[in-house]
Amino acid sequence: MVIYVTVTTSRLVLALVAMLVAAFMVNILRGLITRIAKRTTLRNVRGPESQSFLSGNLQDLYGEDGLHHLEALSEYGGVAKVHGLLGDVLLAISDPYALAHILVKNPQKYPAVDISGTLDMHMYFTGPGLISSNGPEHRRQRKLLNPAFSLTHIRRLTPLIYGVACQLRESIARYVTEHKPANGRVCHINLADFLGRAALEVVTQAGFGHTFRALADEGAGDKCARAFKDFTPTVSKLGPAIPLFAISGALRLPPRLLRLLGIAMSLVSPDLRHLMHIIDVIHDEIRSAWETHKVTRTSSKERKDLLLGALLDANEDGSVSDRELTAQAITLMFAGTETTSTALCRILYSLAMHPSVQAKLREEILQALASAEGHGDGVGLQYEALMALPFLDAVCKETLRVFPPAPYRRRRCIEGDLLPLSDGRVLYIPAGAEILTNIHGINTDIKIWGPDAKIWRPGRWMKPLPQSVSESNVPGVYSNLLTFLAGPKACIGVNFALLEMKTVLATVLPTFTFTLPTDCDIEWRFGEAITPSVKGENGFNPRMPLGVKYHVE
Repeated sequence: MVIYVTVTTSRLVLALVAMLVAAFMVNILRGLITRIAKRTTLRNVRGPESQSFLSGNLQDLYGEDGLHHLEALSEYGGVAKVHGLLGDVLLAISDPYALAHILVKNPQKYPAVDISGTLDMHMYFTGPGLISSNGPEHRRQRKLLNPAFSLTHIRRLTPLIYGVACQLRESIARYVTEHKPANGRVCHINLADFLGRAALEVVTQAGFGHTFRALADEGAGDKCARAFKDFTPTVSKLGPAIPLFAISGALRLPPRLLRLLGIAMSLVSPDLRHLMHIIDVIHDEIRSAWETHKVTRTSSKERKDLLLGALLDANEDGSVSDRELTAQAITLMFAGTETTSTALCRILYSLAMHPSVQAKLREEILQALASAEGHGDGVGLQYEALMALPFLDAVCKETLRVFPPAPYRRRRCIEGDLLPLSDGRVLYIPAGAEILTNIHGINTDIKIWGPDAKIWRPGRWMKPLPQSVSESNVPGVYSNLLTFLAGPKACIGVNFALLEMKTVLATVLPTFTFTLPTDCDIEWRFGEAITPSVKGENGFNPRMPLGVKYHVE
């Protein structure tokens, strides 16, 4: 019997591997044919030379010096040709007219895709949620969730977010007290870890009324918090294997076959085995959290206070499946955690680099706290008072302008199209061409923002912006920026993210002063998202050690 099972399993593994190889070869052949057509059509579009047939320019854009290579694309104007995997070509676009055409006027011709060129990878990671859907399905989901992300509803979340911000402040204070060097030197703290855990706690509590104890002592939390923390580093370890696996078409296999294939491949890849375990843990824990809500029958009022509360009602009447219920919660976790925590990391890092700006912002917050009605009642600044702070708003806007957490997003042209450009020219885009919406490029365009466009200078928002900004017709949903995208796939949580960022800053800055580390340099790893790291370290976990000490007035 043991021999029979072993032989059967071996044959199954061989069959699955053969299927993968066959699918990979078919997809490669199909891809080569379309690549030749795209290269021919786009041969006159300028761009950097390919560094290799295997990775093109992507290794540069995704490397430690990714910002330099991304900014270099501006030399080629609003449209630049970028070489992709296996001889593919992509278009990096920062032209505002072209982006309005793609994102707002014709989104059906340019659906969102992930690194696989489809949404298969997002579907595998999150399930059928907002990120992994396009077209009518996305519109249905968005219509259901839009009321929960309105300003009226977000305003009600202010006390909850403030409560988590206070937990963050207490965690930092406890660490400073316990780890302060005996020689009186400043305590250095990996704030990327603290901010990431706080962002996860905000999202899960506000999203579906659950805590994973992400801010527990020493970052222990529960297994979902630990799994979520390990997700991005584990994906990074797999490196090029992820897009190559996606390109093979294997992600389109039925779930059971895909799992069997993953199990077979994980026998030779511990990192893949760990990634599958992470995804299983996250999905299982979120399902369990929803089941708890169903059993305890969360009250109608409590549901209305949750970002995803409407999904519970829709699930009970049968219009939303259990699978979608889980998927939307996971989507919220992925979309709302890393981006917001990265933005906060950038702000604190920039404030540490510019002590005078940090002092000015702290003074504005302290004055607001001193004059706020009911100060000392433990609820922090009210929503209106927080949003009315001009320099806090300027610091957030400038950071999101110069350092968008996601420097570009992907679209794919599904039918040949004529793309209008700002200079009046028209560019033909062949079917199958992939687009990188160059968010960083348009946000720091010198023609729009002036000669200091690439410099972090919050003061620019304290006076009228150049006329070129209003005349540029940038299609973004936030302050003439594309940071939160535009059109039907624009970020649904923009108001939630801004409230969280401002609440955290208004809570920690009155208590602490942040300084640059004295024994290391911080660098930013580029890719689909940006993460801080210590220069010279090879690990994949986000790292941003800053000096932290109590502020003394």
